[in-house]
Amino acid sequence: MKPLKDAKPTPRQLEFLTFIAGYTLLMKGPPAEADIQRHFQITPPSVHQMILTLEKRGFISRVPGQARSITVLYPGIQFPGLNAPSNPPRKKIKPDEKLSITFSKQEQQLLLDECLCLSPEFENRIRLAILGKKSLSVRLTLDDLDELGGCVAAAANHAEIVKQQKALDRIFSRIQKLLDTHTDE
Repeated sequence: MKPLKDAKPTPRQLEFLTFIAGYTLLMKGPPAEADIQRHFQITPPSVHQMILTLEKRGFISRVPGQARSITVLYPGIQFPGLNAPSNPPRKKIKPDEKLSITFSKQEQQLLLDECLCLSPEFENRIRLAILGKKSLSVRLTLDDLDELGGCVAAAANHAEIVKQQKALDRIFSRIQKLLDTHTDE
C-alpha cells in the first residue's frame, strides 16, 4: 500500500515512523511491537493500534501475525550520516605494514598513566616514540592499533576526570579513523 496522496503523518505518527526506521537501520531489521512499547513506554494495545493506523494510512507495510515484519513506506525520514552511501573502500596494506600515529607529549603521558592494560612492550614503544616538532610518532600495525584502541577505550570508560576522558576519547577517535580507513585482509 502506498501512502495516501499528500498524506502527512501527525507529529506522534512521525515519532513512531522515525523510531521504526532508525531501529531498522541500526539493528539491521525491524523492531517487534514489544521494542516499540519499551521505547515509548506505552501499553501493548496502544502500540498495536498505532501500527494499524500507520498501516491503514499507507506509511508502513507489515505481514499480520509475522514478527518483525514492519517496513516503513513513508519517504520523509532521513538520518544524516546513516542514510549515506556505504563507507569508501579501505586502503589495503600488508599485515605487517605499520602506520604512523602521532601523540602530543601530554597524550603520551596520559596513555602511560591511564592505560593500565598496555603490555610492557607496548608501554616501551610509546615511551620511545620518535619526537617530532611538537608531537611523538609511533608506527604500529593494524593489530597493534586495535589493541591500543581497546586499552584507550577502557581507560576512557573508567576515567574519573572528565578532561582525561575527553582526551582519551580524542585519541581513540584518531586510532579508530586509521582502523576504519585501512585493512590488511
